[in-house]
Amino acid sequence: MMLSAWPQIAPAGELRLWLGAFGTEAPPAPAFTVNGAPAAPLEAVAWRPIRDRTTGAAGRPCNHQAVVRLASLGADRQHRIAIAAGGVRIERAVHTPPAEVPAALDGSFNLLLASCYFQPEDAGGLLGTIVGQLPVRPHMTLLAGDQVYLDLPLFEDLPGSEPALSNVLGDKYRRNWTSSALGIAGLEPVLTRAPALCIPDDHEFWNNYPFKQVQLPGTWTPARRAMWQAAAQALYEDYQQGGAPGSAPAAWRVDVAPLAMLVLDTRCARRDDPAAPQGLMAADAVAALAAWEADLLAARGSATPRIGLLASGQALFVERPSDGDAKLKDAELSNYAQFDVVERTLERLADAGVPVVYATGDVHWGRVCEALHLPSGRRLLHEVICSPSRLIETPFADQKAQLANTLRGLFGRRQTWPRHAEPLTPPARFGRARRFAPTQVFGRRGDQVALLQFTRAGRGLELRVSYHAIHPDPAVARPETTGPFTLLPL
Repeated sequence: MMLSAWPQIAPAGELRLWLGAFGTEAPPAPAFTVNGAPAAPLEAVAWRPIRDRTTGAAGRPCNHQAVVRLASLGADRQHRIAIAAGGVRIERAVHTPPAEVPAALDGSFNLLLASCYFQPEDAGGLLGTIVGQLPVRPHMTLLAGDQVYLDLPLFEDLPGSEPALSNVLGDKYRRNWTSSALGIAGLEPVLTRAPALCIPDDHEFWNNYPFKQVQLPGTWTPARRAMWQAAAQALYEDYQQGGAPGSAPAAWRVDVAPLAMLVLDTRCARRDDPAAPQGLMAADAVAALAAWEADLLAARGSATPRIGLLASGQALFVERPSDGDAKLKDAELSNYAQFDVVERTLERLADAGVPVVYATGDVHWGRVCEALHLPSGRRLLHEVICSPSRLIETPFADQKAQLANTLRGLFGRRQTWPRHAEPLTPPARFGRARRFAPTQVFGRRGDQVALLQFTRAGRGLELRVSYHAIHPDPAVARPETTGPFTLLPL
């Protein structure tokens, strides 16, 4: 049997662990210690089969997961957790986030942002090595989508029936989630670095999900799409969230005062009709967005005003694709009629003088933009993008880019990241009423992770963003920092 565990973001007073048991049809009850003292879970540990349809000798599921709740020793505290089951013992170090953003002299609240991880490209596990050596310890990790690429490599012949399809897709998850135990590259070192929150984007299913794609035969018929969707949804729930089937949230709320953070799932509930009133998000996500807005507005003008952080799997400040491109290539948030709910929320908050930071990935480049709220003349909306952590392989295009880079080296200096794109220029206006004017203040190409560092500054906050390249050359991997950006509520 093999055990795996990673800490999840949890409410104050709790520790939460995703726990996996692999290679056993009857996982034993685990025992826990916290800082050397025995610790009983707050509720009985309920093992549930991972729905990869992998079975053991007796024909029963042989991989299992559970979400374990333990009592926390308090905010901003180190917890050394030992987990033992069936003669196997593993340890995890979990530092709980602070209750409040500290003043500059006392440190910072550090959010690690990453997205778009293609495991076959992570030679030697460099992503985990660099994240483990970050000079600033993250308090929280946000994995903003495409933690797996179920639809790649491109010419992979995915099975057209079950249980073979779930077996293949499940193996991709298992390599990423249990990589340290397997001795291969994967996401496990990132997942275990700090309490983490995972949200999905299209490659948790397939490129531009839920639309069929010419290059993916498994999406060509409604029956094949339905089978792939069901398998992918089950594995997303079991690995990236854990717990009972169907219990994955549509939104997550995390507060580190004065930051009110809301993370939205804008992928799982998508329909292939962008004009549908509920084509982008589930009703629970819309309700969470309204509650987040109400909390931010209620604190306006008080002695403890709030500042918003919003996150989802795609960018805000990008041009809207045509309807044809949205179906054939990639649909952006702005292609969906329901995105109006998000735009109006951001406009109302800016009208009330509430700053918001938006964090995401997806686009395969890094960028920081700040948007001027034209009615007030204040920079009230910032967007931070970090993507990819390991770039997907694109057959033919990659070889062409590498050849061009080799030729470039004959006459000058080669490009460090020949396969990567430059950040796109943001549109001149954003919002339902076009009242935001975004400008790029920082951009970079290449494999990367980012640290968002928040510190108190009077009644508001200051934000600095440090980008760390995932590259073996220390000169290239040297961090680049932008900011500070002032987040000052009225």
